Amino acid sequence: MVFSLILILNRLRVHLSFSLFIGSLLLALLTKLGLEAFIKGALVAVSSFQTLSLVAIIGLLLIMSHLMEGSGHMKRLVESFTRLSKDARIVGSFMPALIGLLPMPGGALFSAPMVETSLHERSVSGEQKTILNYWFRHIWEYWWPLYPGVVLAIALLGVDTWRYIIFMAPLTLLSIMAGLIFILLPLGKAESPREGNLTWSEIKGFLWEIMPILVVILVILLLFGLTRFLHFFGINIKISGVTSIFPGLLSAILWVYLVNHIPLRQFRAALLDKGLLSLLLLVFSIMIFKTILTESQVVFQVRDELMAYKIPVLLVIMIMPFLSGFITGVAIGFVGASFPLIIPLFHTSQPFDYMVLAALAYAFGYMGMMLSPVHLCLLVSKDYYKASLTKSYHYLLPPVIMVLIGVVFLFFCIKAVSH
Repeated sequence: MVFSLILILNRLRVHLSFSLFIGSLLLALLTKLGLEAFIKGALVAVSSFQTLSLVAIIGLLLIMSHLMEGSGHMKRLVESFTRLSKDARIVGSFMPALIGLLPMPGGALFSAPMVETSLHERSVSGEQKTILNYWFRHIWEYWWPLYPGVVLAIALLGVDTWRYIIFMAPLTLLSIMAGLIFILLPLGKAESPREGNLTWSEIKGFLWEIMPILVVILVILLLFGLTRFLHFFGINIKISGVTSIFPGLLSAILWVYLVNHIPLRQFRAALLDKGLLSLLLLVFSIMIFKTILTESQVVFQVRDELMAYKIPVLLVIMIMPFLSGFITGVAIGFVGASFPLIIPLFHTSQPFDYMVLAALAYAFGYMGMMLSPVHLCLLVSKDYYKASLTKSYHYLLPPVIMVLIGVVFLFFCIKAVSH
């Protein structure tokens, strides 16, 4: 009931943070946890180290995105790649993929003109351009640690960032394959209107512009290597998945700030952006919802009832994230609304099995989000190319179905091998 109410309120344009807060309060009252226990639980949730570190990292992610976009760094990054390739399909798909490395709300609009430029001499429909731009913009968000949805998933699952990346990265390969088969190949080979030269000078220029993104990943790997090295000498340092992103992110922001000579007023504008507060409120609401779910013990009761009625838990683990993704249209939305409910249903003490179930749940939630008619990137792409939303689904459904079938197939293959 509460889960349905949250999704209905959000569909009625009530902000997801407020929808989750109302759902948390109702859950506390329905389970006789009471108002006093709800207030105490909410205060504990918003003041916990996990919540505050999560808020800090997501805030820094958005600040970095704004600084790169506002300083022209992102534009230079895209232009540096256009000088490396002649095939219009590679340029047209790589542009949104490249911009997809940074979490920008409606970021597909930023790459839309690049896709248009690379394909303007071809007879490609607006719907095909829409889905090409939209699909390749979203090939990284299964595991890329700069995305708020991924950061939240790592926090809720309570796993190491490197472990999460290892299990989720194959989903990106599956998405690329689906995009190649159903989106790129039907376009036919096309020469890019820009001259492409794979010279060492051009490669160096591209690597220089992509450095802020590389810095984040390198620092995460460095921290992991350092903890492993110290472990050999009997020094055990535990760095949580969320906090391991923090040093790299600060280093990347400093790089962007210094290299682009960003003035203080522009840095202040990034800090005071109205979208920042909205997303941070959402994180607080998600953590309150998670805390109330845990304290009310309702998830464990749901699990027991599912077993009593012989409803496959696996089906619930797939459907709940999918519906959440379809209705909210954002990754942080489906993770925040469904993961606190389904994680206790994993019911395994094996880290390998635990992460395989997490990958299955995330993939289904993500494909629900990709099909969502309220997904901002889909809407801005459609509007830019003056495409029909219903006709665009004709090109979107085949790769989505391939990813869903592929991830279920991989799940059962892995389960069969591991057991």
